[in-house]
Amino acid sequence: MGHSMDDQEKSRQQLGSLVDAMQQKIQELETRQRQCEKALHDSQQQLQQAQKMETLGTLVAGVAHEINNPINLIMYNIPLLQKIWSDFMPVLKERQQQAPDQKFGGFDYAFLADNLVQLLSDMQMAAHRVAKTVLDLKNFSRQSNVAEKTPLQLNNAVNNALRLAQTTLRASSVAIDVQLGENLPDIEGNLQSIEQIILNIIVNAIQAIDHDRGRIEITTGYCNQDGKVYIRIADNGRGISQAISDKIFLPFVTDKQAEGGTGLGLSVSYSLVKAHEGEIFFETTPGQGSAFTVHLPSVMKGQAPKILVVDDDSAIRQMLIEALTMDRLYLVEEAANGIEASIKLGTYRPDLLILDIFMPEMDGLEVCRTISNEPELSEMKVIITTGYPEHPKLDEVVALGYTNIFSKPFDLLNFIEAIDRILAG
Repeated sequence: MGHSMDDQEKSRQQLGSLVDAMQQKIQELETRQRQCEKALHDSQQQLQQAQKMETLGTLVAGVAHEINNPINLIMYNIPLLQKIWSDFMPVLKERQQQAPDQKFGGFDYAFLADNLVQLLSDMQMAAHRVAKTVLDLKNFSRQSNVAEKTPLQLNNAVNNALRLAQTTLRASSVAIDVQLGENLPDIEGNLQSIEQIILNIIVNAIQAIDHDRGRIEITTGYCNQDGKVYIRIADNGRGISQAISDKIFLPFVTDKQAEGGTGLGLSVSYSLVKAHEGEIFFETTPGQGSAFTVHLPSVMKGQAPKILVVDDDSAIRQMLIEALTMDRLYLVEEAANGIEASIKLGTYRPDLLILDIFMPEMDGLEVCRTISNEPELSEMKVIITTGYPEHPKLDEVVALGYTNIFSKPFDLLNFIEAIDRILAG
């Protein structure tokens, strides 16, 4: 009887453990579903934004064309009016002496002599401002019409943009902290367009600073995991108002009207970034500042070997990623189990797969079977890692043709050198 009670208690404990495990799995699935839903939502938002910007580009191109001709006519005629007025002044003065009470357009000679030159000058200044807005609109509309691209260094574009911004920086007394990454790979781009992107964001940052402790930090670097170079421009200004933060890249959206902002600088930058197949993000904290980050694909993205690291131990994944990207130009992706790896391999074609054998949900052996049966994946180079080098599953792995096997814990330096040899072979 006692044994029966013990068995019942053991069964209850096992059932409880099973229920706990199922609840944990449900929570994991719910978390993954939320992550997938968020990723889908973000993708939809990006697609809608891209479609909106394309439509706006077509619209503003038409508006700019319609404005361009009349504003050019005004700009051509104002200097002529200024010259005519200068020549006509003696005639009006003589008429005023003959008829002191005579009015010209409702104004007496004294008023015209004192103010008409300034009125014409103001008209000319306003016309030039409209022309500048038209130019910005044209630049914005050229979302995919960037001039011929050539290999260039992002750091050179940063230095050029800083030289162009020197006058504005000196007038603002804003301090600049520049930290340029070393040995960055080239990007394929148009130098003037990249300079324009950077200059627009710097000017935007200067206009956002309304105190005497202004500081702008500019950082460049390279991300081995996606093969992109980046520039981050952060300021300690007033931040971006929540009222416009969700439409900051749309034209004419600005909270800097008082500083002369037109709301076109960031729109132009967005269009030029997209024309370079890049991405632009921002983060902001009201009252503390904002940071804009631009990612641009480098020439390494199509040249550097791609590696997929698959291991359920996050510490091992991180260790390998850091080792492979510290002083090597490898593009490294990661997956936490066989299922994630199989999903990624559906679209991602790494040059090397580093695969742990014993993982939950779907182990490395199943991944090996999957890729050996896929013609597009069957020639992929594979390194197997395992903490159980004597396990029978490894015989099946070897039978499938995967013989590069490393037992954990392995010597990291030797492991990385083996990777170099395999990729070079």
